[in-house]
Amino acid sequence: MFFANRSASHTYTKYMKTFNLMSVLATAMVILFSSCSKEDSPVTTPDPIKAFTTPQDTITNFYVFFSDPVDSAAEVGAIEDPDGPGPKESSISGVALKANTHYVVTFAMEDATNPEKTINIQNKIKTAGKEYKICVSNPLDITVKAIDSDGLLPIGLVNDLHTTSTTGNSTINFSVKYQKDVKNGDCAPGILIYNCSIPVTVYNP
Repeated sequence: MFFANRSASHTYTKYMKTFNLMSVLATAMVILFSSCSKEDSPVTTPDPIKAFTTPQDTITNFYVFFSDPVDSAAEVGAIEDPDGPGPKESSISGVALKANTHYVVTFAMEDATNPEKTINIQNKIKTAGKEYKICVSNPLDITVKAIDSDGLLPIGLVNDLHTTSTTGNSTINFSVKYQKDVKNGDCAPGILIYNCSIPVTVYNP
């Protein structure tokens, strides 16, 4: 009985070794096949994220400086709306300009949607001047001419403004246009990214 059991045990052990070897070989074949299949399959990569085609900053505070080169006096018009498209009403400050007077008009524009980091938009516009134009309306016979340039065409961050003998009350409009690849010196092309009006009074000093 002892020898019979030993023979059976030996046969069982040999069988298990053979079975284990076959299992290992089968597993290796599966891994090899899977590896080859991955190499043979075409690798697809996701499309790159497209860049934004328009600026993403929000102009929340808009300041206009009317400087008189003769006496260095300045009038400041402003629209302040720190929460941007939020529910808070914006505050508006108008200007009083003297009749028959030359002013240099400049701007400061802020994105204050993040209270911890205010962005000066006019610096971005100046840097990318070929893509922007600021347009100013001319109520009460006011004349306005941009005197800065992107190297070829006006930007509108610096302007000569002349009042005439016409006096009265009105509003003066300012628009910021994004004109990448379409800028031609006019206000019409491009995308309007900001627009506002402030009260203006022209008076005889």
